[in-house]
Amino acid sequence: MLLAPGFAAADTITAFNVSGTCTPFAPFTGTTFAGTFTIDVTTGTLTGIDVTFQGLSAFTHIDLSSPFVGNEWTVSADNGAGYGMTLNFSTGHTPGSLVGFTGGTIETGVVNQIFPPIPAYAGAQGSITTAVPDGGSSLALLGVGLLGLMGLGLKGCRALHA
Repeated sequence: MLLAPGFAAADTITAFNVSGTCTPFAPFTGTTFAGTFTIDVTTGTLTGIDVTFQGLSAFTHIDLSSPFVGNEWTVSADNGAGYGMTLNFSTGHTPGSLVGFTGGTIETGVVNQIFPPIPAYAGAQGSITTAVPDGGSSLALLGVGLLGLMGLGLKGCRALHA
């Protein structure tokens, strides 16, 4: 009996940069926001969020992540300090899906105090782009490894000629 090896697809976790502009309500004064989304693009699952608006702690707790309308996706998160954030963005897929997601445009977004409901930021718009990992440390590690191998090679050659 011939046995074929099993094939399993590994989940692909991708980090995305989130950034944009917004309109503050007093007492807030910031006009930009930024952070990251972590998305499993194989299963289409938002696995992590860390988005900051000026004057508020980061939004890191995902409350909702689901298709919205057409090719839109909605994400709601809270910051554990009484504020909630909602961002709606395009996924490039219809209906909206995070499977194979490569980035999108933030169409609308708001930040509100949860109770009593008071607006903090509105009109959030921006982009979600693939985060580029810093290759500098990897290159340095590769260089150190190659130097180490060269050193072992020289040591081996000297031992053979001795």
